[in-house]
Amino acid sequence: MLRTSLFVLAVFAAIPAESLADERGTVSTLSDDEIRQAFAELKAGSRAFAPAREAREDWAGARRLIASDPRWKSWSKKRIQEVETWMASPRDNAAWVAGWVHDYVDGKTGRMLEWSPKDPEPAADDRSKRFHAAWIAYTRLYNIDRLLEAARLFRLTESDRYRDWAASQLDFYADAYAGFPLQTWNGRSRLMTQSLDEAKCGLILLEAARLLRGSVSDERLARWRDRLFLPMAGNLRQSSSGDHNIALWHAVAITLIGQEFGSTELANFGKLDDMGISKLLSRVVSSDYFWHEMSLSYQDYVVEALSRFFTGLSLRGKLGEFKRELWIAQNLMLSPVSIRFPNGDAPTLNDSPPGRKTPNRERWQASRRVFPTVIGLIEARGKLDWDNLLDPPEPVRERPDLPPVISRRVPGLYGVLMRKADWQAFLRYGQGARYHAQQESLTYELQYKNEWVLRDPGTVGYGSPLHREYFRRAVAHNVPLVDGDGQMPWPSVGRVDLFDPDGVGVSVTHEEYRRKVTVSRKLAVDRDEFVDEIRIAHKNRSPSALGFVLNTRCAVSTPGATVAPDLHLPDTQPFRHWKNWVAYRMPERWTTTLDCEGQRFALSVQGEREQRVFVGRVPDSMAPYTRQGIYVETTGTAAVFRIGFKPLDAGSTH
Repeated sequence: MLRTSLFVLAVFAAIPAESLADERGTVSTLSDDEIRQAFAELKAGSRAFAPAREAREDWAGARRLIASDPRWKSWSKKRIQEVETWMASPRDNAAWVAGWVHDYVDGKTGRMLEWSPKDPEPAADDRSKRFHAAWIAYTRLYNIDRLLEAARLFRLTESDRYRDWAASQLDFYADAYAGFPLQTWNGRSRLMTQSLDEAKCGLILLEAARLLRGSVSDERLARWRDRLFLPMAGNLRQSSSGDHNIALWHAVAITLIGQEFGSTELANFGKLDDMGISKLLSRVVSSDYFWHEMSLSYQDYVVEALSRFFTGLSLRGKLGEFKRELWIAQNLMLSPVSIRFPNGDAPTLNDSPPGRKTPNRERWQASRRVFPTVIGLIEARGKLDWDNLLDPPEPVRERPDLPPVISRRVPGLYGVLMRKADWQAFLRYGQGARYHAQQESLTYELQYKNEWVLRDPGTVGYGSPLHREYFRRAVAHNVPLVDGDGQMPWPSVGRVDLFDPDGVGVSVTHEEYRRKVTVSRKLAVDRDEFVDEIRIAHKNRSPSALGFVLNTRCAVSTPGATVAPDLHLPDTQPFRHWKNWVAYRMPERWTTTLDCEGQRFALSVQGEREQRVFVGRVPDSMAPYTRQGIYVETTGTAAVFRIGFKPLDAGSTH
């Protein structure tokens, strides 16, 4: 097992296949010192918890700052106005049953809609039932956020008006909790539709209760404890199973509820239970600091939960019990910078939303109270928010250089990063968990200089049929296909055969890509051409349709090709989302042109004697919500395709 800082990366020479067994170990193999030293140049922690930090809270200092600084005074007035407006009317209803926020989507494109507190209550008819329930969920979430805001304003202004309203809302949720219907489709929950949302809301309510402690009666606190928080913790404990982000949110909420209300059993959950924070991180964070669901958006989501956890522990004086976990979580936040593309884009893995950047500066800033980095502290400068008011950021040196991105294996993501000349590709050979996996083994993303050639779309809102029918499926990715479909079953994992990015390239194989089908893919750079070689071997005697699909935002030009109206796309659900497609019969070797925002490429394919090529408009997850799909197939029991991308100078032809 390699035990090296991700910040100091070595370029591996060619390695024989027999030594390239799956290397995805976990942080359980690493020492505390190794964990602390990883990404050391980026970190900015000091004192007892360095290179991380213990969060602090200074209300007296906050009041002095508002009194002396006009910017902060204006900020606080705006907070007061927003809360006063919200407090003026009843906002939640014990009869409302919360739905899933992912159902608040545009029916045509599947994109998530932006909810606003000004959005009127939609119709609740059968056609809009799920949309209405999603509106309820957003409204309840916002009301709970305002509840916390009021509790903070009480501590800041010492005005009983805000305490009384916040306490009345906690009374409402405590009294209503048992009456909300128990929803069990994704864990056990009452306040929200699923246990994940229940845990997140519970943490907000718990922070409000902490801030009000000492200003309300012990009887009232006991009422909140017995009618709201302990029943909620009970539901979360019964929901807690599986190694995934939801289980981590459960563990955070359960443990902090125990800490707040003096329940030893619940307080020990995070440290001692198999589903607690300590054991979850030990099991599922790889030795190169990637979360095993292999989605960078969910990795950030886990970091958010852990940031709340360690902040809550800090403010209760309990952080020392979780030092190792604190350092692991800090590295979990930082690791994606090691696989960023030249323009700062992150790979889009599994069902992440598209268009993510790394470093995630917003997350680094939001987590800087416990996971301080130089970049996060610089991002926090001048920001007017509660974190900066209560726990001002320390001054830091100038922004550091990010770690260099070099060709390397990324076992924590079952991936290989290849960077050579002006090309960078990230190749996947499997998935680690079923929860957010897409049918995308052997896909890759490709960038030339700062220009995307092939980019994974991630997905749209989960409530959209496009998520299930298209974006999760192989056809939405850049993968080999057999009879019009990709790997099966999935998730599943292949292997790395060769890693020699500066020489002959990198090669991965999936022995059981489908039943009795072995597929391998080799990527290399030959002078200025990026080369992709696919080999498909079917052990059945009956011929199959063997081929591959590429999806690109680049314009595809096929001058001179003869249309073949008798050809048809595979009759599968994902291919039914192709529009305005045209089919061609192509010879053994053929070339087309891609125009990627002015950077043109010759796309060449060398394959079997007769190839059927389809080009059409396909769904995309970002505006304008369409892109170009290219599907190539032949018939046989084995096939080899050599795909080349060669940049063209302005005005050149091929």
